[in-house]
Amino acid sequence: MVTDDNAADEPLGVIHVIDLLRQQLQGEKLDLRALVKQPLIFPEGVSLLMALEQFRQAQTHFAFVVDEFGSVEGVVTLTDVMETIAGNLPVAGEDIDPRHDIQQNDDGTWIANGYMPLEDLVLYMPLPIDEKREYNTLAGLLMEYLQRIPNVGEQIRIGDYMFEPLEINSHRILKIKITPLAVPEDDYEV
Repeated sequence: MVTDDNAADEPLGVIHVIDLLRQQLQGEKLDLRALVKQPLIFPEGVSLLMALEQFRQAQTHFAFVVDEFGSVEGVVTLTDVMETIAGNLPVAGEDIDPRHDIQQNDDGTWIANGYMPLEDLVLYMPLPIDEKREYNTLAGLLMEYLQRIPNVGEQIRIGDYMFEPLEINSHRILKIKITPLAVPEDDYEV
């Protein structure tokens, strides 16, 4: 993101690193203004599908988010939109297999990825989830319940389960331990 010294809160646009590298490799004089590109502009209430469609049409990966007064509130990338839809995307060199979103330990506890979709989680445990919710992942459930990002080791009781974040990187809840609190009743035949 590029800003002018006179108006630091009004970005001029963005510069792609590859364009800067290309300019320098061609032996041209450093000219940042010539490399500034205008990103998409999204109102802060834009829907996910509309943002995705605008990214597709514009063939860009970067947008400014503005409020009703036109002030830039933040930025959003195509990766942000895709991760909201599909969960965290793998990073180069990172080995993520979607079949391993959740694993049961010998003691009956579970270790789950924070980006695991709730629709998949309820296949393993009967959690009471609101159909009209605005979140889709296990991490979203915990943040909605607490109204903040939990801390590592914090215990959060939801229904008959205790959730304990084990790994948080910046604002991403990566691993969560889930402990069933209700002891399952044994089936006895009479």
